[in-house]
Amino acid sequence: MKISGLIPATVTPFDENGMIDHVELENHILKVSKATGLYGIAVNGHAGEILALTTQERIDVIKTARRVIPKNLKLIVGIESHNFDDLIQQGLNAKNAGADMLLVLPPFDVRPYRMLAHHTESVYSIFKKLNDEVGIPMIVFQYSEHSGVSYSLEALKALASLPQIVAIKAACASPTAFAEIMNSVGHELSVLAASDAPALLGMLMDRCPGALIGISVMDTQRWSDLVQAAVSGDYKAAQKLHQNFAMPIMDAVFENQLHKSHTSYFAATKEALFQMGELKSANVRSPLVPPTIEQKKTISQCLKEIGCI
Repeated sequence: MKISGLIPATVTPFDENGMIDHVELENHILKVSKATGLYGIAVNGHAGEILALTTQERIDVIKTARRVIPKNLKLIVGIESHNFDDLIQQGLNAKNAGADMLLVLPPFDVRPYRMLAHHTESVYSIFKKLNDEVGIPMIVFQYSEHSGVSYSLEALKALASLPQIVAIKAACASPTAFAEIMNSVGHELSVLAASDAPALLGMLMDRCPGALIGISVMDTQRWSDLVQAAVSGDYKAAQKLHQNFAMPIMDAVFENQLHKSHTSYFAATKEALFQMGELKSANVRSPLVPPTIEQKKTISQCLKEIGCI
């Protein structure tokens, strides 16, 4: 199975009481899915505040998404747990609720397990269980090499042998790290660019078939156009979109992923969508930190400059 095109990672809207607003979620997914050039829509990822959702809420989000997502698009669902039996159950829950594909967040992203991310046998064993017991296609979420839980190239090569592993979400810090993954497993798996920072363009130009990014829920069509231009070799058009559209948003909303403040990128994304009139509120759940007044002004100025408001 080859993946091509853009996969936007959607947010999870909350009402004034902190509960999931499923009407807003439906509208959000429908708005994003109108763009052409998409492969699918992702829910329950980091952008969807998966860590703040209960098991039942995760299931409810999937059911809402399944109900409204266009039939031509795949529904990709994030699963996350540090308990491996629970991770299997999360996968089964997602499958039963209507997921076409799983996005598996690193189960080793907790201090006592971190050294296991580079232990090929440990990585392979948990994904083998998912492969055998859940049995639907999976995207492996590869964190940045600076995270302490990125999988070794040897582990990724081992995972490529599992029939249900179809892609890597390569959230690399640099095009060089992306190229190493592409060189290692790109002939077997779809290696998707996953940077909400300026390094994205270099990744897209390196034999990349597509991208899975949360930043692309803001004016999704232009992000899709950027991906399509870059992967098809129209580098002039890709560079223009990247320079005039993508980079201002990367800076204003995602701080170029340099962690310049404690503000959550996804809280800032919701603020942008709120200012664009696409969400009724920018509410996030604790402990995420919302944008400051000055950051809201910066986001507003950016959106005006690129024609989003």
